[in-house]
Amino acid sequence: MKRYILLSIFVLSCVPMRAQVAMLPTPDAKTWGMGGVAMTTVAGSHPIYNNPAMTAFSMMPSQVSASYCGIGSVDYYAVTGYWRFDNFNCTQLGWRQYLRQRGNNDMAVDLGYSRRLGDRWSVGGATRYVHSKRPDGSIDALSVDLCLGWMLPVRLGDFATVRAGAKLANLGGYFKKRSDLLPMNLTVGAALDTYLSDAHEITVGADFGYYFSPAPVRGCRVSVGAEYNLMQLVQFRAGYHYGERSGYYPSYASVGAGVRILHLRLDFAYLFARKNTLLRNAYTISFGFDF
Repeated sequence: MKRYILLSIFVLSCVPMRAQVAMLPTPDAKTWGMGGVAMTTVAGSHPIYNNPAMTAFSMMPSQVSASYCGIGSVDYYAVTGYWRFDNFNCTQLGWRQYLRQRGNNDMAVDLGYSRRLGDRWSVGGATRYVHSKRPDGSIDALSVDLCLGWMLPVRLGDFATVRAGAKLANLGGYFKKRSDLLPMNLTVGAALDTYLSDAHEITVGADFGYYFSPAPVRGCRVSVGAEYNLMQLVQFRAGYHYGERSGYYPSYASVGAGVRILHLRLDFAYLFARKNTLLRNAYTISFGFDF
């Protein structure tokens, strides 16, 4: 049976066409640099691919971001943005293109929304359309993500904040191949931001996720990461990701760095993975503006 290289949640892998799944990794370099910690990310480049609900806690009214990911021989591009139209409601939009080689051309469009519920809670979600083109045909899928966010200031150092988030992702399926299932998964996470002084901020976080279906991808993954922020200008990051299914979401270590100049953001991340996984030497660059 003909096999194709597919993009998984943190890796590209080969699976039969009839068992094809849409498992797109977030292109956000901040998330990559922290080992894949995504559920509590507020100041990242692509919140619609992390946890859309956390966007409701952002201090910026709007954002536009673009990323390039080099994963093996595959180029992966993403452009996203969000716009807050009042203090409680925010809309988000994203576009991704990947696997453009040998007659393949895959893309996805996401539309998201988040709403803040008082000072502590937020809810959000995203609808995703995926189009996968192959030399002998194409396949389309539609799915929905449901998200939750929570934030609480605490007394620790000069100032600290505890954040938590959760996402139930890929609720949907393919239009024609009803026997194929999207990789439905649940991820929860928590993080702590603390200011050691006015100039020094440290963030630590962790995510735990579990894939329910289909059977080949069933399993858990864990991400842990940390970020040091100097004067809100320069960031240094490191993390580790454990994946139970090495063919779909393998284990890796990561490092990253970022720069903030006025409303400009530039982030970079690099992954250290085993030789037998396509995440070896993978990297991503994210660039954006906050308005």
